[in-house]
Amino acid sequence: MSMHACGDPDRDSAPLMLSVSGLAFCRGSETVFSEVSFEADAGQVLQIHGPNGSGKTTLLRVLAGLLRPAAGTIRWRGADTRKRAADWRRSLAYVGHANAVSRDLSVVENLRFAARLGAAADCDTTDAHSEHRALGRLGLAACEHRLAGALSQGQQRRIAIARLLLEHKPLWLLDEPAAALDAESARLIAACVAEHVERGGIAVMTTHRPIDTASDATRYFCFERTGSCLI
Repeated sequence: MSMHACGDPDRDSAPLMLSVSGLAFCRGSETVFSEVSFEADAGQVLQIHGPNGSGKTTLLRVLAGLLRPAAGTIRWRGADTRKRAADWRRSLAYVGHANAVSRDLSVVENLRFAARLGAAADCDTTDAHSEHRALGRLGLAACEHRLAGALSQGQQRRIAIARLLLEHKPLWLLDEPAAALDAESARLIAACVAEHVERGGIAVMTTHRPIDTASDATRYFCFERTGSCLI
């Protein structure tokens, strides 16, 4: 499987924030995907669509550094991420299928724990105002002191997204962020993504159906075993 996206030939010579070239991943003797190339710059969203088993989740895990690619290069601000791995990890936030929410902590305690664990931001603490605002953006302000385990799966998914608002990472890698969520939850997540890119961030996400993000900032890719294309 392959995927290509060309950059803007009219942009200046400054390096793109994210550039992926010839990326491939194999599982045993099986090639899951190959020759995946795309670019994304500040203020852009890349939505990757495709059926189950097409390799979308694997691609995100490779980008996040959780899996080692068989070939290809990932560049961040012009530098090979293999040579500057620590900088790369500090620049990204990854939300996979699992929400990574502690059921035994309150909603706000989950945010504080995540902020301290991944303190790649300029400080290693968050203030109550920032926490409350992040939870309010996801419709969770009223339950900030409830145990996360008492909330629905959709609410726990929103906790996972709220953490991103406090981590201040320029690159978001989101695996099916709105999967199995109701329309309101999906709308809240789309609004957070829109706010992130408006501030100059990048979001790369997989999804079965398009998420409503700004059309002028969004590109869509069909990711299938028969080949992938820009749509």
